[in-house]
Amino acid sequence: MLDLGRLRVLRELKLRGTVSAVADALGYSPSAVSQQLAQLQREVGVPVVERAGRRLRLTEAGEVLAGHAETLLASAQRAEEEALAASGRVAGTVRAVAFQTALLHVVAPVLPRLAADHPELIVEVVDEEFARVLQALVLREIDLVLTDEYTHLPRPRRPELNAEVLVSEPMRIALPAGHPLAARPGPVRMAELTEQVWATGHVGTNHADLLERTCVELGGYRPVVRYRSNDLLVIFAVIAHGGAAAIVPDLALAEDQAGIVVRDIADARVSRRMVMWTRVGADVRPSVRAVLAALRDSADALVAGRPGLVRGVPDADSAPAAP
Repeated sequence: MLDLGRLRVLRELKLRGTVSAVADALGYSPSAVSQQLAQLQREVGVPVVERAGRRLRLTEAGEVLAGHAETLLASAQRAEEEALAASGRVAGTVRAVAFQTALLHVVAPVLPRLAADHPELIVEVVDEEFARVLQALVLREIDLVLTDEYTHLPRPRRPELNAEVLVSEPMRIALPAGHPLAARPGPVRMAELTEQVWATGHVGTNHADLLERTCVELGGYRPVVRYRSNDLLVIFAVIAHGGAAAIVPDLALAEDQAGIVVRDIADARVSRRMVMWTRVGADVRPSVRAVLAALRDSADALVAGRPGLVRGVPDADSAPAAP
């Protein structure tokens, strides 16, 4: 009988491409991964991997077996989840990944409630915004993800994942308190900031792409970016002390920072969505279901307490774009 653990190693090799990547993902040494593959090969009776230079790759038989491995592992996962669901017991570990403001305003506030209501539940949280986060969710390395996406830069949806918009918030312009436009109340047009220097996220992040697109489409110019950071505190510092401007989400609470004034964007609605992702069927687990329910309640409370936020997708954002 084929061992599920060794099948998982084979499946990971197909997905990740190298023995070292498989070892990192599964917490094995590279030699242990090679041993598991050799043992699987003996069980099957045909070669499932072969050398390609210094790397191992799947043979044709290995590709076939890896496809079956995915099905078998998914079936085993469903069996485990259905057994947990039948018991109704909220126990075990739920692993969540989220971005900074989602952690501060939605995730962290529910941790005391979850600990009190479900003492056998462990919630592990990672503050991260890495490119492969949704792939990690598909691979069952984590159980749920909160990502951000912008009105005109949505993340592609995936059939194996559920995506639920928890909160929508306006993006606003943060200016140094001494900026000429800060002395004037009311929204600011992007064209008024043609000569402005900007702060934004690292190249390739959604935040950086949003600034570029907003300046080009609404202002008719490419922004001069002098400061880059994915840390909001760094962004605030270079606004207050370096004379930069930035497009920031409402939940950044930039208006509470000394030396910063926040204005709405006059040209169009630019908004950010907080999206909660789970694997299809994962909410059959009582532990995952309990965490999802708590996060939805937290989003409800957040929206109720801060004008300008919208629960889910605003009607204006969900309507078809004008031709």
